[in-house]
Amino acid sequence: MSHVHPDGKLNSMPDTPANRTQAQSRINELRQAIQKHNYRYYVEAAPVISDGRFDQLLEELQELERQYPDLVTADSPTQRVGGEPIEGFVTHEHARPMLSIDNTYKLQHEASEKSPNSMLAWYERIVKGLENRTDGLAYFCEPKIDGVAISLRYEEGQLVRALTRGDGQRGDDVTANIRTVRAIPLSIQEAPSVLEIRGEVFMTFSGFASLNRQRAENGEPLFANPRNATAGSLKQLDPKIVAQRNLQFLAHGRGEIEPESYTAHSAFLAAIDRMRVPTSRHARRLENIEDVLDFIETFDTQRADLDYPVDGIVVKVDAYDQQEALGYTSKAPRWCIAYKYAAEQGVTKLLRVDWQVGKTGKLTPRATMEPVLLAGTTVRHATLHNAGNIARLDVRIGDTVVIEKAGEIIPQVVKVNTDQRPKTAEPIAPPRHCPVCKGEVEIEIDKEENETGRFCTNPECPAQFREKLIHFAGRNQMDIDGLGEKLIDQLLEAELIEHFADLYRLKPTTLAGLERMGEKSAQNVVDAIAASKQRGLARGLASLGIRHVGSATARTLAAEFGDIGALMEADEARLAEVSDVGPVVAAALHTYLHSSAGRETIALLRGAGLDLTGSQTAASPDDSPLAGKTIVLTGSLESFTRNQLQEKLEALGAKVTSSVSSKTDLLIAGAEPGSKLDKARQLGITTWDERQLLKELNK
Repeated sequence: MSHVHPDGKLNSMPDTPANRTQAQSRINELRQAIQKHNYRYYVEAAPVISDGRFDQLLEELQELERQYPDLVTADSPTQRVGGEPIEGFVTHEHARPMLSIDNTYKLQHEASEKSPNSMLAWYERIVKGLENRTDGLAYFCEPKIDGVAISLRYEEGQLVRALTRGDGQRGDDVTANIRTVRAIPLSIQEAPSVLEIRGEVFMTFSGFASLNRQRAENGEPLFANPRNATAGSLKQLDPKIVAQRNLQFLAHGRGEIEPESYTAHSAFLAAIDRMRVPTSRHARRLENIEDVLDFIETFDTQRADLDYPVDGIVVKVDAYDQQEALGYTSKAPRWCIAYKYAAEQGVTKLLRVDWQVGKTGKLTPRATMEPVLLAGTTVRHATLHNAGNIARLDVRIGDTVVIEKAGEIIPQVVKVNTDQRPKTAEPIAPPRHCPVCKGEVEIEIDKEENETGRFCTNPECPAQFREKLIHFAGRNQMDIDGLGEKLIDQLLEAELIEHFADLYRLKPTTLAGLERMGEKSAQNVVDAIAASKQRGLARGLASLGIRHVGSATARTLAAEFGDIGALMEADEARLAEVSDVGPVVAAALHTYLHSSAGRETIALLRGAGLDLTGSQTAASPDDSPLAGKTIVLTGSLESFTRNQLQEKLEALGAKVTSSVSSKTDLLIAGAEPGSKLDKARQLGITTWDERQLLKELNK
């Protein structure tokens, strides 16, 4: 199998037990060395050997594993390069939910009553939640990286799964792609038997610039920003492409751990840091809120020197027992908050305005400007929201404008420097006809006579159809797994669909001929489309993109009418009588249902086999104690998300509304119920807590 060179490298020799033992020893030695050098290069940014020497070590390991394929293990550095393209992404449930974090955008040193979103208001809630037992109260501050949240699961020290956040309860399995991120260890020494590490995958500014340069040279569309590039990379079906993107990772939290042996967040991060899991070198454990405020202000000046996007500071109560005492709302932990720095602004020149058409026909003005660097990315486009906003700003073509990123994501024009206005500046004329189909435009006005929107009234507008298809297939509508924007674009380009109903005639053989669509993926998409036929009336209505008719209104209508035929027979006055509908929604719905396009859509969907009855939401057993009850939900529950409970109650024949009134039969109150509970008590309305709710549901 091999002789040993003076530098430790093995030459090929016959396969004997002794040589196999020697090869295994050398393989272990090479793996440890490569893992160490990966950590020094990708995490510490302090390499101790040249790239050439590193490549030699990796090549030697690859050669040994080629000679002895039975010695290859999943955690070998050679397995990072990416396997064959995967067919598609599956979802898995998180062992512990991945909740979002509440934000505050103002750093106030004044009374919290005047600044309800301030850090001091959060601090006061913490003290109150701990019943003033603040002995040992300390905080952990970490830079908030603008990347993609990931949960890494290690079992017996081996990386077995990586999930995106998803909806917080379930996430996409991106393990094949995460294995290519060299900053993430494939195995961990001395780890608990189960160790889930949450963190952020991101791309550096320099890596992002290099990637876009390559894409420009290849004639490919450019990514908008590092986060967009990161998200797009993790959604690649070919891990080899991901391996070339040079993604980074920093850990910032935990999921399931067995056995649990950490008492504080700072102790947990210190432990995984010793395991060579990358953590932020800028994080700090601080003893009081004043130091937290000082750290936030100081770091604002330091973050400009970083090579990756940071848009704020995450502040956590450090001790885990105090975290548990504070608990959670339905969406976020109470013991954690993200301070978001003020959006960076840029000054540039407005060159032109184009009007884009959305799924409801809404026309949105999109500004094209001279390129300007903003929050680490070059920005050329921004939203102007609507014609009313254009009038309020008095913005004109040729103006010098101030832009910022709303929530550090969407650039928007926020101000016009009218003192720099050129004489040639041209007023922006909102369109009177749809820029795509030339159809009539309807103008929406608020109570103050301000324009709030313009809408193309042609339901067959091709621009609307693409957006409607994306909406139709969405998770909260028909929930067609695998039917995303890229596949929809291919279907439209190939002229395979001209109507929603055409989706239900697609064959696996047709889809298999499209880009990155293998036979298995094609079959999965067709199966998902077929499964959507049984979503029921509520989801069917919500999926059509009818103006003003979202998921909640669709559920109310399904419960009221139970069948699409009965709904179509109702006149506008009857629709307006339905609780939570009203005249505006009734008019929009009636117009759609009685338009030629609306009637055709419903007929074609029925013909394709869709069940457009209320059986998924309105039917209920006669003995259900909730049948016919009007219920209001308030506060946070441990056993359900708000949507999950609403769907369950409606399946039992209940009607769930958003406000307490004399018509309310029952209030279900979780933690932190708020004013709805007080009003229910004043009106003498029956109230259940979560324990009572579960007891009744179990009946």
